Amino acid sequence: MQGQTKRKHHTVTDIVATVYCEQKAVFDAKRGEAQPPQVHAKAAAGTFEHLRFQAEGHTRVAIDRRCFIATAIYGSDAPETDFLRDWRDRVLTPNRHGRALVRAYYAISPRLLPILSCSQFVAGTVRVVLDRLLRWLGMHQ
Repeated sequence: MQGQTKRKHHTVTDIVATVYCEQKAVFDAKRGEAQPPQVHAKAAAGTFEHLRFQAEGHTRVAIDRRCFIATAIYGSDAPETDFLRDWRDRVLTPNRHGRALVRAYYAISPRLLPILSCSQFVAGTVRVVLDRLLRWLGMHQ
């Protein structure tokens, strides 16, 4: 054990390895980790892919284009739709309650789209409500 430092904390990889193969973990703890270079290369590739996946997920959140009701009322690239997306990303998604509200919206709003497309009255009423919301949020002064 000379030259090796004892870690106080286990990594997630250590924990998963223990769950995956307890005997290997015991062997590695007693005799040191004995892995060929190919295993180290694959582990590094796996770590890289995990980090890429994480970064991609954060990027997707940052450019989330969903906004079902506003898209149906104003259009997908309308300033009102972009304003509501930005408000969602700045105000709602950074906190737990806001994220819960966004999840509920995503669960419910796609089911409402057929009603909007079939009824001009409902679509007009929703537009009035959204216009008031946009004014209240500061888009239209």
